[in-house]
Amino acid sequence: MPDARTTSVPNAARLLFCLTICLASVRSATLERLTVNDLIAKSTAVVHGRVTGSSTVYRGNVIYTDYRINVLDLWKGPTQSSVDVLVPGGVLNGVRQSYPGAPQLAAGQEYVLFLWTSSKGDTFTLGFTQGVFVVQQDASGQATAVRAATTETMLEPGTGRVVKDQPLSMPLAQLASLVSAGAK
Repeated sequence: MPDARTTSVPNAARLLFCLTICLASVRSATLERLTVNDLIAKSTAVVHGRVTGSSTVYRGNVIYTDYRINVLDLWKGPTQSSVDVLVPGGVLNGVRQSYPGAPQLAAGQEYVLFLWTSSKGDTFTLGFTQGVFVVQQDASGQATAVRAATTETMLEPGTGRVVKDQPLSMPLAQLASLVSAGAK
């Protein structure tokens, strides 16, 4: 008959292993790397828009920030003059939730957003920050779409190999042309 010492060591090791896995997942997210072509193909809508406001809402036990986007140009998807985009995380009634890899949008800022709409009708950015390009002026005054590299763990589709994300930057007109060509 085993004594308490021999059964408690494996149980303690299992508990430590489970706790390590749980804590590791709290600090980071794992994302599938999406190319611009993937974003175009997998999105249900692509908009060039400006954030006009935000609010926070509970959906079940998750807090979401609901960003209101005024659509300046619709590059793919159903015609709409504005769209509400849900991003997990935010502060509501003194409770803060945050999710690694979730984008944070700024009021008044222009973005190109690659979006997908769930079967329940909720709209989200595709690939968290991968589907968010900030619109800014380059040194020559040309509108440019810029996406910073994500710091989250990124996996190569098909192989599951860990890869490093790269920042992306291109003229806004070039990105619009790519979306237009891919949306057909």
